Amino acid sequence: MMSVYHRYFRNLSLICAALLLQACAGLPVSQDYDTSYDFSTVTSFAWLPPKTPREELSSKPFDELTHRRFVEAIAQNLGQRGLQQVEPENASVLISYHLSSEDKIKVDSFGSWYSHFGYYPCYHCGFYPGFNYHHFHDNDLWVREYTEDEVIIDMVDPVSKRLIWRGSVARNQPTMATPMERDLYVTETVNAILAKFPPGSVSP
Repeated sequence: MMSVYHRYFRNLSLICAALLLQACAGLPVSQDYDTSYDFSTVTSFAWLPPKTPREELSSKPFDELTHRRFVEAIAQNLGQRGLQQVEPENASVLISYHLSSEDKIKVDSFGSWYSHFGYYPCYHCGFYPGFNYHHFHDNDLWVREYTEDEVIIDMVDPVSKRLIWRGSVARNQPTMATPMERDLYVTETVNAILAKFPPGSVSP
């Protein structure tokens, strides 16, 4: 029988997951592609082989769990679109992803125009996951510390080795305390980017 303690933390995890999904809606994804390429011929994919045995699929050697999340999320999304994963020599396109993270600080200065009943910045405190707020009362400065992730997914023509499609998004990294939250973050990011593929497609 599940204890009250376990039910509480299970429900808390579900609430956090729901908030994370909501935060991922409407991500500002950008894309670029070769307008002369016939994307209707893309029926299969493979991972772009590394240039050297030690080269990672990602442009930065992040931890293995993060790397595995991105690989599985991309493969699952393309599979749901009907693309079959095959060996590189038989693939319609070769896939690679790039991930970079940067710690940032944003400083907001508030003058006498705000009031405690509306635009006072503390009104929003606690509703933006991933931000650490510091308030300096003497000079009305609010400092936000956050991490920005940039995720890029590339598709390369296997014959010419030319880049034919790129989708990317930069987003603030929310506070992720559990593996489930990290899974959701990666999956939603990947799905948002690949919703732009093929060019001219309508996001689900």
